[in-house]
Amino acid sequence: MKRILLVVAEASLLLCACGSLADIRSVTPAPWNGDPQCWQMKRHAEKMNTVTNGGAKVVFIGDSITHFWETNGKAQWKKYFSSGRRAALNLGTSADRTEHVLWRLTEGGELDGYEAKCILLMIGTNNTGHYSFAEEPPVDTILGIKRILEVIAEKQPAARTILTAIFPRGADANDPLRLRNDVVNKEIAKFADGRKVIWCDFSDKFLDGEGRLSRELFPDLLHPGSLGYEIWASAVLPLIDKVLDAQDDEVVPSVWPSVPRTYSAAANLSAEPVSGFPDFMWWGKGRPLEKRNEIAGNGSVEYDLVMVGDSITHRWEREGGEGRELFAELRKRYSVLNLGYGGDQTRHLIWRLVNGELEGYKAKVFQVMIGTNNRDGAPEQTAAGVKRVIDVIREKHPESKVLLLPIFPRGATADDKRRVQNEKVNAIIKDFADGDKVIWFDFNDRFFNADGELTKEVMNDLVHPNEKGYKIWLDALEPELEVLCGRVAASDEN
Repeated sequence: MKRILLVVAEASLLLCACGSLADIRSVTPAPWNGDPQCWQMKRHAEKMNTVTNGGAKVVFIGDSITHFWETNGKAQWKKYFSSGRRAALNLGTSADRTEHVLWRLTEGGELDGYEAKCILLMIGTNNTGHYSFAEEPPVDTILGIKRILEVIAEKQPAARTILTAIFPRGADANDPLRLRNDVVNKEIAKFADGRKVIWCDFSDKFLDGEGRLSRELFPDLLHPGSLGYEIWASAVLPLIDKVLDAQDDEVVPSVWPSVPRTYSAAANLSAEPVSGFPDFMWWGKGRPLEKRNEIAGNGSVEYDLVMVGDSITHRWEREGGEGRELFAELRKRYSVLNLGYGGDQTRHLIWRLVNGELEGYKAKVFQVMIGTNNRDGAPEQTAAGVKRVIDVIREKHPESKVLLLPIFPRGATADDKRRVQNEKVNAIIKDFADGDKVIWFDFNDRFFNADGELTKEVMNDLVHPNEKGYKIWLDALEPELEVLCGRVAASDEN
């Protein structure tokens, strides 16, 4: 079966950019069940005894996989982490998800009052395992892990964090939960900078050449057995020593699989999901969290309109965006979710749609306009990417109509190279519309002057609409919305 590549900003800045963190479960600190006598609280109290007595220079943070150093990996822990300069504090708690770790580190105080130098973090498999994809899409787990890293940086500014890939789970490479974790791992690896965060992935040591997980190493295909903990210890001991010995400004190299994973190369990247967030700071700009918070905070609402696209769509609502005031007016009349991200190509939009941004709501209409940033490949490849966007939306939201826009014109004249390329794409994607579920919505000619030229009067940079350009878009859009949202009958249109 083909495996598809779906797969430190300050917290104060994140809060300013994104509002409350209280909407997405994975980033909201939460105790276990409210019972002060539950076994997790008793474990927390036990660990706080060590914390208040000086903590440790080496700290492991995680869920049952970390917790079980005290059972399945007890011999290895005693051998490697019970004494000497690597003497460690185990802050793993069974069944923990990111929100539980956040509670332990913030309200619980498990990183307070001492100075660690090396923190090992692995978390996230219970976010995947305890909730369905719709309830906990990969993007939410990624945001939860990102938030934990931010809290660690706040609580232990002198420490370096060894961020460990979520261990493989399930019998083979096609296990659905493992695939979800693979998406998470691919993104959180980008959070490593070698200074505050070091990436550590040795998952290949647990797998055979076909990606199968052995019960000899993982008896329940989730938790390591004794031999699995020996492999884990062997992989991280040299890295721990490097962190303990490192100078403040020294970069510590990350650990990557020695045997590349056998992902299939996509024949057409325009139509395959590829994340558009290249590093921690891009995730830290806040739009993924902002959008997931907006969705979660609306409580399974049905939107009138969901806009998906790139910067041309993003600028409807972006701070300083030319369409911002008009967008505010539109939202007085319709409930609208804007999923435009600056710089996105079709593959980046597909990644967002398959990894979380279509979950948790219904929609009457999706507006799709994407492709002007697809710089490489034939028009047929970009068109295939647009088709994949439509197919993903239709699969996730069969109740919705899709309003398919052509790529807007760009460049001053009709012979502009990029405009010619886009028009070739438009000629193909027009046929994706069936007039019922997918509706072709072309008003590109309204952007031209009497001579058929695109001018800065409507697009200052000849790519993005200015306020006058967004007014043209709004005037074209609203009559369509009136019909599609049931405000007027189709026969009354115009």
